Amino acid sequence: MLSVKRALLMSTGERYFLLVSNFVTAALVSRILTPEEIGVSVIAMAILAIAMSVREFSSSSFLIQREKISREDIRGAFTVMFILTGIIAVFLVAASPFLAGFYGEPNLVPYFRVVSVCLFLDAFSIPINALLRREMQFGKVAAISIAGAATGSVATISFALAGFSYMSFAWAWLIGGTMAVGLAVAMRPHLWMFKPSFRNWREMIAFGGYNGAIAMLYRIFDALPLLLLGRLVSPHAAALFSRTSMICTIPDKLVLGGAMTVVLPAFSTEVRQGRDLKRPYLAALSLITALHWPGLLVLCVLAYPAVDIVLGPQWIEAAPLVQVVAIALLFSFSFELNYPVMVAMGSIRDLFIRAMIVFPLSGILMAAAVCLGGMQAAAWCMLLTMPFQAYVALSFVRRRLGLRRRDIAAAVWKSAIVSMLTAVPPPRRHLGFRFWLRPFACPSSCRRIAGVRWMGGRIGYYTTSGGG
Repeated sequence: MLSVKRALLMSTGERYFLLVSNFVTAALVSRILTPEEIGVSVIAMAILAIAMSVREFSSSSFLIQREKISREDIRGAFTVMFILTGIIAVFLVAASPFLAGFYGEPNLVPYFRVVSVCLFLDAFSIPINALLRREMQFGKVAAISIAGAATGSVATISFALAGFSYMSFAWAWLIGGTMAVGLAVAMRPHLWMFKPSFRNWREMIAFGGYNGAIAMLYRIFDALPLLLLGRLVSPHAAALFSRTSMICTIPDKLVLGGAMTVVLPAFSTEVRQGRDLKRPYLAALSLITALHWPGLLVLCVLAYPAVDIVLGPQWIEAAPLVQVVAIALLFSFSFELNYPVMVAMGSIRDLFIRAMIVFPLSGILMAAAVCLGGMQAAAWCMLLTMPFQAYVALSFVRRRLGLRRRDIAAAVWKSAIVSMLTAVPPPRRHLGFRFWLRPFACPSSCRRIAGVRWMGGRIGYYTTSGGG
C-alpha cells in the first residue's frame, strides 16, 4: 500500500505539471495563432489518432498486466510496435496528398511528414515507460514525461512566435519526443530490448488484438466530429470543437491528476495477490464523483469566463458548446476506471464487446448530428451518446465484479447531493458573486474588468463597458 501511495503522489505531481504546462501552452498559442491555423493541426491530429490506434495491437498494457514477463516478451512487444509504427508512418506520408486534397488543406502534407518521424521516437520510449510503470517506478516516469512536456511546450510557443503557424505543433513534438527518448534510454540503458524478436508473439497478439480494436473504435468515434466538421464546415469549426473538449476536460484532469496511470498497475497487483476489486472500485467512484461532478457544474456556469481566460476572446464562440458538453460529461464518471479494472481481471474480450456495442451506434448518431446541425448539434448529441455509453460500460463492470445497481448508487449518492448544492444559486435576488478576469483575457472593448453575476435567476456575463 505504501508503494501505491508513493507512486500516486509522484504520478499526481507529474500529471498536474503536465496539466499546467499544457494549458499555459494552449492559452498562449491560442492568442498567437488563429482558429484557422490551429484547425489544420486539429484535423491532422484527428487523422493521426485513428492511424496510431493500429499501434495498440502491441499495447504496452500487455507488459503491465502480465503476471510474469521475460526478455522475449519485451523484445517481442517492441518489435511488433516498431513494425506497426513503420506501417503507420508510410501510410501517412503516402496518403498525405490525398488527405490534403480531400480537406482542401495542402498544409497537411508537410505536417504528416514531420509527425511520421515523431512516431518512431515514441516507439522507443513506450516499452521503457511500460516497464517502469509495472515496477511502480513512477518517479522516473514523471521525470521523463516532465522533461519531454516542458521541452515541447517551450518549443511550441517559440515556433508559434517565430511564425511557424500550424507546423509549430509538429516541430515541437519532434523536439520534445527526442528529449523524452534520450532520458528514457539513459534511465534504463537496456538496449537488448530493441533487438527484434518474434517469440511469444501469439499471446501478445491475443491481448493486443482486442486492445487494438478497442482503441481503433474509440479513436474513430473521438475524431469523427473533428474530421466531419473540418470537411463539411471549416477548420475553424473543428478547432472550436477541439478547444471545447479541451476546456471540458479541465475538471477531469484536476480531479484525477496522475491517479489513472497508477490504477492499472495497482489493480493488476491486487488481482495477482488474489484480492477483490469490488471495494476499491466503489471507493474510487465515490471519490471521483465527489470532485468531478461539482467541477463540471461550475464549469457549465462559468463557461464564458473560463473560455476567455484560457483561450482568449477570439474563441468565445466555444462557450455555449462548453456548457452543453460539460453536462454530458457528468455521465462519464466511471470511464477512467472501467478499462483498468477490466484489464486487470483479464476481461479484455468484454471490453471489446462493449466497444462494438457503443462506438458504432454513437458514431452514427454523431455523424448525423454534424451533418444536420454542425457544432451545436454535435454538442447536443453528446447528451445522448454519453448516458448510453455509461449505461453499457457499467453493465459490463457490474457483471464482472458482482455489483448491484444499488451498490453504485450507494457509492455516488453523497456526491450527487454535493453537486446539486454546488449548482444552487444564491438565495436572494441581489446577492451574487463575481469572478474577476485578468486584464489580458478581456476583449479590446472591455480591457478593465469583466466577470459573472447572478442576476434575477440567470447568470450574466458582464463588463465595465456595458455588455451583459
